[in-house]
Amino acid sequence: MKSYTLLCFFLSLAMILCPLCSVERATDVISQELFGESADIEESETDVMSTVKIMSAESKNITEMSLREYLIGTVAAEMSLSYHEEAIKAQVIASHTLLEHSRLNKSEEIGEADITDNSQTHQGYIDTDTQKEKWGDNYSKYREKIEKCVDEVINLIIQYDGEPITAAFHAISNGKTENASDVWGGTYPYLISVESAGDKLSPAYSSELTVSVDEFKSIMEKQDATLSDDPNSWIRDTVKTETGMVKEITVGDKTFKGSDIRSFFSLKSSTFDCKYDNGSFSFTVSGYGHGVGMSQYGADFMARQGLTYKEILQHYYPGTQIV
Repeated sequence: MKSYTLLCFFLSLAMILCPLCSVERATDVISQELFGESADIEESETDVMSTVKIMSAESKNITEMSLREYLIGTVAAEMSLSYHEEAIKAQVIASHTLLEHSRLNKSEEIGEADITDNSQTHQGYIDTDTQKEKWGDNYSKYREKIEKCVDEVINLIIQYDGEPITAAFHAISNGKTENASDVWGGTYPYLISVESAGDKLSPAYSSELTVSVDEFKSIMEKQDATLSDDPNSWIRDTVKTETGMVKEITVGDKTFKGSDIRSFFSLKSSTFDCKYDNGSFSFTVSGYGHGVGMSQYGADFMARQGLTYKEILQHYYPGTQIV
């Protein structure tokens, strides 16, 4: 009788445990099919918010919304929705990471807000009405596309040493991304120069600007540069980074950062050559943006070669983890 009771107990236990083991194994298989090896996407104890408080840079008003709606609006503002879905997913994760980084490192100027809609200091954001204006007849198609991408990766961010990174991005590099230390100073181990060869295929890769001698002189004298009577001598001692970006340039008697010249003349990037000829100055410019971090055009190019959002992010932010 005792043996029979024990036998019944073990049979009952087996009936309970076997299905549980099967479910666990099935879950592991599904996880690997969706995300690859577990080492690719790690678990994190970062407290990811479910709502976002965004400050308008213009009005200073703070609006609270869901994380999902914020990510849709910021990616809509910052990236072309004609790009490949894997590139858009990479942008969603980068934008989410910048949000988390801002929340943990925010300045006093934004008060109780988590982030602003200023693309120069944080990242842009546009609401549904503005999306409709921007996309026109493509609104329904693009909205469905961006919602799908956001929903697939909404819980993912990029970390380095357990902290959300400064997930910088730009439109088009000059063929290589920039070292953040050359552009902003400081140390960013994950924002280092990497190849982005696909950018050279962009129709917007190159741009030009020509200004008259009088216009050039007027702009630079407003920046306290003293210029001689000979325009041939106005530009000298150009210092470039290893990628070709202008780091420093002397105009007249004053030395400026390349990013300053970019700002003064509204150039698309700081990778430029400037030459004087026949009464005018001509700028030849490569790339679009500050050049640090992920190139959006480069991400689209990589996606169209069959690479995933994980591979894109790991290329542009080396040494980081997607969690």
